[in-house]
Amino acid sequence: MDNLEFERLLKTTRLKLDEKEKIAIQKDIEEVIGYFEKISEIDTEGEEKAYHPIKVDPRFREDSVSRFADVDMLKRQSKLQDGYIIGPKL
Repeated sequence: MDNLEFERLLKTTRLKLDEKEKIAIQKDIEEVIGYFEKISEIDTEGEEKAYHPIKVDPRFREDSVSRFADVDMLKRQSKLQDGYIIGPKL
């Protein structure tokens, strides 16, 4: 990773680093990229694809409806409108 790419990455991520931190982070990023390059060199031709390395049980759990234990406490602690709880705006 050259310095121009690294500076672009810092700008994109909005990180403000001093020179010592920049050198350390750039070294770490180059090391990670090196690992990915090694992985991409592995010949996987003819190998079985492992989409799920662990067997996944596709069954879903049964849903059940239950009443909230202390509705009055919930009403006292929450803002309500037409019987619905009003949450914070996002």
